[in-house]
Amino acid sequence: MNNKDNASYITEIAAWRKQREADLRAPDSWLSLAGLFVLKNGYNTIGSAQTNDIILPTSAPDELGLIEFRDGQASLHVTTTVPVFVDGELAQRATLVDNADHKKPTLITVGDVSFFVHTFSGQAAIRVKDRRNPLIKAFAGCEWYAVKPEYRVQGKFVPHTTPRAIPIKTTVNTPTQYKSVGVIEFTLDGQALSFAAQDYGIPNELAIVFRDATSGHQTYGPARFLTVAVDAEGNAVVDFNKAYNPPCAFTPYATCPLPPRENILSVPIEAGERYTENGAHGHSELREEVIVV
Repeated sequence: MNNKDNASYITEIAAWRKQREADLRAPDSWLSLAGLFVLKNGYNTIGSAQTNDIILPTSAPDELGLIEFRDGQASLHVTTTVPVFVDGELAQRATLVDNADHKKPTLITVGDVSFFVHTFSGQAAIRVKDRRNPLIKAFAGCEWYAVKPEYRVQGKFVPHTTPRAIPIKTTVNTPTQYKSVGVIEFTLDGQALSFAAQDYGIPNELAIVFRDATSGHQTYGPARFLTVAVDAEGNAVVDFNKAYNPPCAFTPYATCPLPPRENILSVPIEAGERYTENGAHGHSELREEVIVV
């Protein structure tokens, strides 16, 4: 890049980072997460009183009602007289669709509080959000490396004939799968590297979960995420200046995947989002045995 191109690129990255921080400050962001409660078979009481099985933020009714969970299906029975909305409609009862397989879950809302069924690693849980969670107001912004154009490299996407399910673990040591659709090959500082890539259904984009030699020191220990732009010919843009921390770096109520072995780099990637323990609210620790799969 020449100086003019460098300046334009740095401006682009600054705008991208500003938008990321704005997204984290949004009322429905990851910072709004206020609880995660695994459902037990039978009846689960729900409300803001500490005696409930599922405890909501204090702005919610002391006793909102019951969630019945049987044979993998959850249903809501509202007992409070406070208005409760199911997907925007006032309701007293509802069958709750979970968010498995990227489905849109049934959203229950009462005032500033909302919740839905979140399925992870074969478990069904209630994920709670609070539009007025103090963490949103307290968020001081992300920490970033200086923009380094040399960390934006051209690569090549080589698809698998058939997608491969790679066994991995999560930040809470539960099993899951990394569904690789192919490999992204690239060269950084003269070294040939590659990533197993996932497809989340977004056109011209592939998703990466990775670690590198900075992980646990200058960057978030469990992993960082990266979105790679890929065109119809398989040309890929690997831009580590846009590497970012997963939700579990910000909240203990998120469950994030750890990278497969293929995506653990021995080289340092001193670009993108950094991480320090100061002010952190997520899963910062990482036991090495968790990544052995």
